[in-house]
Amino acid sequence: MKRILLLMSSAVLASSWTLAQSPDSSSWGSVYIGGGAFFAGSQPLYRQELALITSGSTLLAGGHVDHDYSNAGYEDATGLLDAGISFHPFRKSAGLGPELRVGFLYGGRSTLTGYLRRSTRTPYDTLTSSQTGETFYVDSVHSSTYLVEYSAERFGLSTSLVWRTKGRWSIYGGVGLAGGLLMNARTEVYHSTYDGVDDPNNNRPSDVHDGRYSGNGGTETFRNGTGWWLSLNTPLGLDFQVARRSAFWSRVHLYDELRPQLLFQGTPELGTGTNFGVQSVFGVRLKL
Repeated sequence: MKRILLLMSSAVLASSWTLAQSPDSSSWGSVYIGGGAFFAGSQPLYRQELALITSGSTLLAGGHVDHDYSNAGYEDATGLLDAGISFHPFRKSAGLGPELRVGFLYGGRSTLTGYLRRSTRTPYDTLTSSQTGETFYVDSVHSSTYLVEYSAERFGLSTSLVWRTKGRWSIYGGVGLAGGLLMNARTEVYHSTYDGVDDPNNNRPSDVHDGRYSGNGGTETFRNGTGWWLSLNTPLGLDFQVARRSAFWSRVHLYDELRPQLLFQGTPELGTGTNFGVQSVFGVRLKL
């Protein structure tokens, strides 16, 4: 995988250098910048992986086998910044041909989450209604929750080859490849405890009427190793030319683009995973 990322970097640099040496200005395409969302798909954080990303943890010592476990994968999209330049290295005499885009991509901080929870109940009081004589049994409730969050920021290079229709409004599509590093990885562990009492107006154990967080849980933070990611995607977009007659504004275009993707990624602690996701970008490009 590191070899693939190195080849991507070399291809981007070589293409830019070749274009810079070309005296034919018609080979240039556009400069562009856009923002949006990066959805990495679903990848759960399993219970047995907690020890791998929290080595030496005091809060999680012993594994807490008396706690139930649940998790949440990459359910929320993170911010995305995409910027670069495009040109026409396959220009034909009858037209410009496909457009090659190369640039930089920042995919925000993706998070994997796991929860360890335990709840215990003990008899607290017995209440008798003065109107009906009905008896209510009230329990005190004590809960313990461990929240484990693994996260990393996504940096990389992106390249794509797209074909466009003509006109002020145009559509385009193509194939894309992006990849880079998962950096600044860390795992945070939070422990909280809660003490409460059943709701005396409802004879159901799940209704806690009054309670408080004891605040004596604790927090830990662990640094994790740098990982990698690779995205095979399909850019699909709609493009709008801002003006037709103005010398400057006729070169300005707005675009809205979706990139369904097959995402490969790996970290030293969690290994390699494959997910389906999507990139969503809205931006502006300036024709050169």
